[in-house]
Parts: sequence; structure tokens; C-alpha cells
Amino acid sequence: MLSLSKAKKQSRLIFFAFIVVYLLINGTAVAKALDENPEKIPWHISAHTVTYDNKRSLYIAEDNVLITGGKTRLEADYVEFSNITKDAFAQGNVLFISGKDSIVCNAMNINLATEIGTINKGTIYIQENNFYIHGETIRKTGRFTYSADKGSITSCPGDSPDWKITGKKIKVTVNGYGQAYNTVLWAKNIPALYSPVLIFPVKAKRQTGLLVPSVTSSERKGFEYNQPLFIALSQSSDATLYADYMSDRGTKIGAEYRYILDNTSKGSMFIDFLQDDKIDDGTEQTELYSYEDTPQRTNRDRFWIRMKHDQELPDGFTAKLDMDIVSDEDYLKEFNDGFTGYTETKGYFDNIFGRSIDEYDDTTRKNWLNLRKNWSTYAFNVDAFWYDNITARRQNTDDTTLQTLPAIQFDSSRQKVFDTRLYYSLDSEFRTFYRKDTTATLVNGQRADIYPKFYLPVKLGKAFYFEPYIGLRQTVWHTSQFTDSNGNDDGFRTREMYDLGADLSTKAFKIYDPANDFAGKLKHEIIPKLEWDYTPYISQTEFPSFDGVDKIAEKNLMTWSVVQNLTARQTRVNSQGRKDTTYSEVAYILLFQSYDIKKERDNVSEPFSDLTFESDFYPHKYTTFYGDFTWSPYDYHFKTLAAGATIKDNRGDTLRTEYRYTTSVSESLYSRIDISLTDEIMVYYSFEKNLETTRTLETNAGLSLKRPCWSLNLFYAEIDAEKNITFLITLNGIGEFGTQ
Repeated sequence: MLSLSKAKKQSRLIFFAFIVVYLLINGTAVAKALDENPEKIPWHISAHTVTYDNKRSLYIAEDNVLITGGKTRLEADYVEFSNITKDAFAQGNVLFISGKDSIVCNAMNINLATEIGTINKGTIYIQENNFYIHGETIRKTGRFTYSADKGSITSCPGDSPDWKITGKKIKVTVNGYGQAYNTVLWAKNIPALYSPVLIFPVKAKRQTGLLVPSVTSSERKGFEYNQPLFIALSQSSDATLYADYMSDRGTKIGAEYRYILDNTSKGSMFIDFLQDDKIDDGTEQTELYSYEDTPQRTNRDRFWIRMKHDQELPDGFTAKLDMDIVSDEDYLKEFNDGFTGYTETKGYFDNIFGRSIDEYDDTTRKNWLNLRKNWSTYAFNVDAFWYDNITARRQNTDDTTLQTLPAIQFDSSRQKVFDTRLYYSLDSEFRTFYRKDTTATLVNGQRADIYPKFYLPVKLGKAFYFEPYIGLRQTVWHTSQFTDSNGNDDGFRTREMYDLGADLSTKAFKIYDPANDFAGKLKHEIIPKLEWDYTPYISQTEFPSFDGVDKIAEKNLMTWSVVQNLTARQTRVNSQGRKDTTYSEVAYILLFQSYDIKKERDNVSEPFSDLTFESDFYPHKYTTFYGDFTWSPYDYHFKTLAAGATIKDNRGDTLRTEYRYTTSVSESLYSRIDISLTDEIMVYYSFEKNLETTRTLETNAGLSLKRPCWSLNLFYAEIDAEKNITFLITLNGIGEFGTQ
């Protein structure tokens, strides 16, 4: 545990660091002058009565006064305006519009060229942020800056907003930040929270600044405050810096860098580093900082580096790069949540790059470089795989992890052989395998493999389709220091193989004509199929073993399957009188089973595989059912069973229930209900229960209240006896307040 003095010192350092950053940012100009020169803008004035005062060189306008110039508009009951200085005094129902912002007040003095002036009993509306500033006296200190000695801010319209923050010495910079001192947060007319100082964003554009922090507390980390700083580097790149202070562990520093080079080239790199105050010394005092299923962690320097990059290259080539290097086996378990945690990173990579990262508890992390080019029917790939074995690296043991440096593949999709009825496909590759440490059987080497397949589809009569195939395989190995079971240590080895098979299928369908709101027509389609796959036995003991290509098992398998599809077609006349036709899947059912002829030949028991059933039903747009199972034809019991249903309504209410069963492993029930109590209030409750032990595995409950200018979220979670409560209030235009 950190001493109190040490914790205070670290807290002060972080606080002062971000204050300095804020002052640097706020001291920078946040907006450029308008393209047009205010001194040259022509001003036009109209009113019911307009006179000119020669002594003061002023135009005096009364009743329905309107002054316009460029993007500026001033309306009032009474206006005094100098066309020389561009100063204006307006009184009575004053409306001042500059660009997208507007001011409503009783009276104002303002220079229309510089837009500097004083507003009496007014309200400023910043449209891009849907933001209101109220005050008795507000000074407009520039085109994009405002200040008030006493006033209030809110994003709620009306004279009685749902929330507002009152304060003294309020300063606001559009597309920058706001500051307020001696602030009080009001819920309607009830004071709810006091703060001596408040700094908040007033931004509609991507711009450098502090983001909403995260405040949590846990037994492993103590009090935790994570403050992100967003940096807009350019139009095509940005970065985020994180200072994650943990009272029991130290301060974890993180950085994210994101960039876009063109429409198809982009990348992201994330780095975290922590000088951990806690290690696992093997005693009870430090068991809180260890995990039972990983080796003892003695390192204090902890980090995680991950990256993905997509690159468009000349001549139609593309490249992809993935990196994932972590300091120890516990890191991703310990930092699974949060801004830079595993869950957030995985979701980001899935969404932006369409490819994920290894699971958080995987101690061998994949690093990958790919070079690719596609043609209409061919594909060329060069891959390099490096698997970082964390345990071998940390424990300083032999690392026999298989690396591929590189793999070259040339493949062909199925296509015709010239102008014949014959089709072919091709899989070919050359791989170089490397291990940092080798053994008598785990060696380094190269392998080339060429595997063409030929198909001859034939139509039998009017209803059946028959397609035999044959595959021919040639494999060559080159290895060093490898001795096979016969004592041979030749560097080169070759293997010739073949496999063959056939498919027999048919298709039957019927069209129904219900002609109701659900469907105008229904198509029921049935596709039965019989498949045979055969690979002869050959001895492969003399070959090295790198992956599944080196040891191809004998196979003699028959598989039958039946697929059923139910599709609805609905035709409606739209508002323009044209017919719109839509198709939707109503049901999908798959049933299949295999028979192993090899097992029958060898008198091995149970040649039949489990019967497998998969189904999805969509009987209504608000209702979904699914059911999957595997069933043993020998003991007449289900091996696995999963069934679920989701029911919704047009309000957003949802009920979801799932039953999951795996023989001799687990049996559980999961259920979740979401209820819209009103248009603004949503509640939910979910649980997962182990039906064998009657133990509740997970419980979640929450309430969400969404208003036009604010929202409230209250969550409760209990997972494996660990409880967590989160309370968040989001004020539109300000950010989030709460605790966890």
C-alpha cells in the first residue's frame, strides 16, 4: 500500500501536469478570423422610422429595426448605429445573430465589426453545441469568446431547465473550453453539487483537449483516476495520452496514435507502461496481485504494445501488419477494462480493421505481416508469423514455438478447365519454419505443398445433381538435424497423396400464397445431400511435424444432410405508386450426420457421429427463436443443447432467454429483460445461473434515464462474487459525472 504522503505527491503531480497542459491549450487561438474583412462589409438598416443625428453621427431607428451585414443580423425595437465606428446600441426584444450563434437580450452595446460588446440580461445560444449561457451582464470579448461575472450555463432550453450550472467569472470559448468558478449544479431548483472550479469543453469540432476522466475503485488497484488528453495532430491523424493513477499500484502511462494515409491505408498504435508498486513474492501478503493459473510475477516493469496497419501498395498489392507484445501473463487479466484495457482495444480493432487480437488469457501472442494481391480467380499471399511466447520469455525456458518466416501461397478459386465441363481449384504454398530452440523432433525446415482438385458436375435426370472430385497432392520437405522413426536423417523427403469423393443432391420447393400482412408469398425449399470423402492410408512416420498438412489422416466418411429454407416475399405499393418487393428469411433448418466407414471396417464401435441440428426462426419482425443440439444415437442423450428466444415490441421492450447444456460440463440459464417504462426511462435485469450447482454466475441490473439535454445511468453488476456499482450523469455539452 502506498503511503498517504506518496499518494498525495503523485496526485498533485498529475493535477499540476494537466493544469499546465490545459493552460497551454487554452492559450492557443481556437478560431481563425472570418474570410470576409469586417471593415469592408456593407451594412444595411431598415425600420419603421429611421433618422440621422448629425451631432453624434448616428442613425436612429425605431420599430421593427433590422441591420444586416455579411453573416451578422441585428433586430430590436430601438437601435442607435454609427456607420463610421460600427458601434450599435440596441434595446427592446434584441436578437443578434452571428453565423450559427445567437443572442437574445433586453439591451446590448456592440461593435458590429469586431463583435465586442456588453449584453444586458441576455441569453447566448451556441448552435453547434446546443449550449446556452445566461447572465445579468455578459461581455462578448470576441467573435468566439464570452465572459460573465455572474451567470449560468446549460444545454436545456426554456426558462426552467432540467439542469444548469451557476457560477461566478464564467468564460466560454466556442470550439475551445469554458471555465467557471464557485459553481453549483442545479437539478431544476434544487442545488445538487458544488465545485470551486469547473473546466468544460465547448466543442463541435475535433480539437485538442482534455476528455472526460474515469474514476473507479477496486481492491487490486485502490482508488483510480484515469485522465485522457486528446491531441488533434492534423486532419488525418490524432493521438490520445492517458495518465492512469492507481493509489495501490502507481501511475500507468498510455498513448494512442491513429492515422489515415488515404482511403484504404490507415493504422493505429497503442502503448501502455507501468512501473508497478506491487509484485508477487509468493507470500499471502501479495496473493492479491497474482493469479492461480499463471506463473509467479516478479517484474515491476509492465507494458503492452499493440498495433494494426493497412497499406495500399502499387500494382494492386496490399499489406497488413499486426503487433501484440505484452510484458507478462497477468497484464491483460489485470487491465481488462478501462480506456486502454483489453476489451476496449479488441472492440476498436474489430470495428476499425475488421480483425481482432488473441484472447486476453492467451500467453502466446500472434504478430503478423501480410503481403497480398488478388485477381478475379487467383490470390497471392506472403505471410510472416511470429508468436511471442510470454511464458518462455519470462521464465527463461526453451522456446520451441513454431514460427513461419515466411509463408508464400498461390491459390485459385474454382473455375472451368478451358471450354470443358471440368472444373478445378488450386492450393499451393511454400513455408519456412523456424524455432528458437529445437529438439530431436521439433526442428527447423522448409516445406512445399501443391494441391490441385478437379470437379465434374453432372445433372442426373431432371432433379439430381452429382459431382465427383479428385485431389492430387505433392509435398516436399527439407529439414536439418531430423531423424525419422527408421533412423534416416536425409535432408529431403517427398510425399504423394490423393483424395477423392462425390456429392449427390437435389432440390425441391413449393410456393404458398397466404396473401396476408406477413407475406404475399412463401417459398419452402428442401435440399437433401449425400457426401462421400475418401483419403487412403499412407505411412507418414518419416515426415517432420510442423502443422496439420504434415500428418493427413485416413478418411472414409459418408455424410447426409437436409437443409430447409422458408422465405417470405411481400409486395407493397409505395407513395409514388410503384411496387416495392422485399424478401425476408423466415426459417433455416439444418440436420446432418456422418457415418465413418473406416471405423466400421476396423470394427471400431460407434461409427455414426452425433446427430446435429441447427435452426433459426423469424416468425415475426419482433420475435426470434433458435435451437441447436447434438444427440448421440448410442446412449440416446443430448451431448450439447442450446435454445433461446428474443421477443421485442415497437416500444423497445425486449425479453431474451437462453438455455445452454453441455454433457458432463455445464448447464446454465441466461435471461435478460429490458423494459421501457416511459419514452425516457429504461430498466434492465439479467442473470446467468448454473442449474447444476444452483449458483448464480452473473447478475446485472440497471436504470437509464434519457432527457433531451442530460441522461442518468445506474448500473449494478455482480460477477463471481465481485460487486460493482456505477452511477453516471451525462450533461450534454459538459460531460459525465459519477462514480464506480
